[in-house]
Amino acid sequence: MKQKLFFLTVVGGLVMGGCSSFEAQVAPTQQYKSVVSNRDAAVSALSSASECCRDLSALPYKEIPVSTGQVVPIDVSSPVYRFEEGKSYFAAYHLPVNSGDLRITVEGIVDHTLFSPIALMLDSRHRVTRKLGPETFKYEPARFMSGDRMEAVFTVDRSQVGNPNNESYLVIYTDESKLDGTTTVMSPTKLMAKSMSVVDYGAKDPVVPHSPWGVVRLSVEDLSGKQTNSNYYKPTYDAPIPPPAPAVEATPNKLMVAPMVASSVTSTATAAPMMAETEAFYRSQIEKAIQAGDIDKAMQLVSEAERAGSTKAKSVFIDAVKRSQKN
Repeated sequence: MKQKLFFLTVVGGLVMGGCSSFEAQVAPTQQYKSVVSNRDAAVSALSSASECCRDLSALPYKEIPVSTGQVVPIDVSSPVYRFEEGKSYFAAYHLPVNSGDLRITVEGIVDHTLFSPIALMLDSRHRVTRKLGPETFKYEPARFMSGDRMEAVFTVDRSQVGNPNNESYLVIYTDESKLDGTTTVMSPTKLMAKSMSVVDYGAKDPVVPHSPWGVVRLSVEDLSGKQTNSNYYKPTYDAPIPPPAPAVEATPNKLMVAPMVASSVTSTATAAPMMAETEAFYRSQIEKAIQAGDIDKAMQLVSEAERAGSTKAKSVFIDAVKRSQKN
């Protein structure tokens, strides 16, 4: 009976998506039946499992390359850590560094049970940047051979090279406090009826219990040269935020800047002297910002340059402001 329903699910997915893309595949949980079918054993094992590590920095992170559809079993052989939501088996990864922005897809595969994922993102110092849980993971019904799944798609910023706040680590775990919960998925016959636009005779939707074990599918895509809006996180720098911009009054071809503007640009840097090429770059960007009347941007550039070791950024700023007032 289960094979028949699975066949109907596949057929329904083919009808919805078109047969031309079909490839013979094995369901991702097929080789992990003991993982997805032994919820009681999983709960018992978790209760007696020892925690692997003292804190997030000590987790056993694995390098993960840019890849599509990597299947990850989370079971008794996986490490255990006590997260805010309780103990959980988990998988931890060090994200690619030399890449463009990354689009990450995490899928908790539904079978007899479901490992309902939480994705925890950390910066290069193992500090939490964001947590993606039930508000992000959404149920996606079976399509082709993908099967039912809880899926989240999000993007990692790679634009600020050297920024310690860039997201560098991904940890996938589940909520121990919600292991008694369930997820309702679309029945194969209902999916079939929907795909063929025929009458749904009210087949009961399966209710799948959550489990400490399960199968996760993980994809990491390099977005170099592409654009995306999928759950974007923009890191900030550690240094203090520059002071508010001085009062600026724009008149034709002239900027009126408050007399205290020079003193409002403060230095927080103790870095090594900046290379001449880098100094020239910041000089150009500061002058362009002043010419455009964007004092706030110019001040931020001064602050950034001084953190990086510039000794001339402030004087460049002041000279550019004076020149703008003469025009």
